[in-house]
Parts: sequence; C-alpha cells; structure tokens
Amino acid sequence: MILNSRNNLFNFKFPRKFIPEEVAEKYKKYLNRVPGNLITEPIDFINYSIQGIGVPGLSFDPITQASNDGTTTYHRGSIPIQNTVERQFTVELQLLDGYINYWIMQDTLLYYYAKQTKKPFLDDLKLQILDGEGIHVMSAVFEKPIMNSITELELNMSSNIAEFNTFTINFYYNKFNLKLEID
Repeated sequence: MILNSRNNLFNFKFPRKFIPEEVAEKYKKYLNRVPGNLITEPIDFINYSIQGIGVPGLSFDPITQASNDGTTTYHRGSIPIQNTVERQFTVELQLLDGYINYWIMQDTLLYYYAKQTKKPFLDDLKLQILDGEGIHVMSAVFEKPIMNSITELELNMSSNIAEFNTFTINFYYNKFNLKLEID
C-alpha cells in the first residue's frame, strides 16, 4: 500500500556555529536558569523550537511568440534557471517562554548585518526528507544562505493565556542542491 505523505517527516537543524559566540554567551546565563537545565546552549534551544520550513515551488515564465495566424506559442526561456527560481525559504519557530528564542534570533540577524562581520554567507543549511518509516530519502542543501528577516513580535495585554505561537525567519540562498539518499 502506498501511504500519503506527512508534513512532519523532515529534519532541519541549524548548524552548531549558526549562532555567533558573542550572541550565545549573552543568553547562556538565562538558559542555565531554566528549570531542569535540559538545554544550556542557545543553538539547541533554537533547534528545539523549529516547527516547520517553507520551500517555495518552482515557476518559470515562458517566452511567448505570436504567429501570423493569431495563435500564441510558448517556449522555454534562455535565462539561467538559477536566475528564474525564487531562491528563498522560511523557517518557522515556536515562541517559547520569555520569547528568548525570538531575541536570540533577532540578535543573530543583527550580528550578521553588522559592519564588523566579515563572513558574507552563513554555513550551508540542510533539509532532510524522511519516509513514513523514518528512513532518510532526500537531502536539500541551501548553499551560501543569508538570513534576511524575522517577523514581528505581537504582544497584547488582553491575551493572558499561554498559547502556541510562532514566528518566521526568512533566508535567501545562492544555490540549491538535491541529493537522493536512497541506496
């Protein structure tokens, strides 16, 4: 029997060096205060809060050619594929107590856009797709990504119950590689 796909069969984690040491040190003291001391490294805290990843579909604008009889013919364009594909993706994270993961990601974004930061790109980011049995089927590697934006944080005094809320980080990448992992 062929099973339907499930949207939670993926593995995406930021690399260990994603959060700069200057930013990580700033939040370690707070994380050590969290009851249970389960997570003490900011990168683990961020990876724990990942809820989803959005990869845009592919779309190419065809070249149209009108012939003398009034009909239109569509052709593939000659623009390189990398210049026609929208090269961005989003990562959705759950807002955790104290919004700490939001502040960590905001500080990380500000760090990467600071003038003193020399590194032009982040380390490659890897998305692994799994099948229904948890077997690694495909890898999608986003090469030379840059962190672009973080959604706004909406706070409201009229809402005083703990809810499942998320925020989104937007990335652009320069190259996308798919690798089939099935032997």
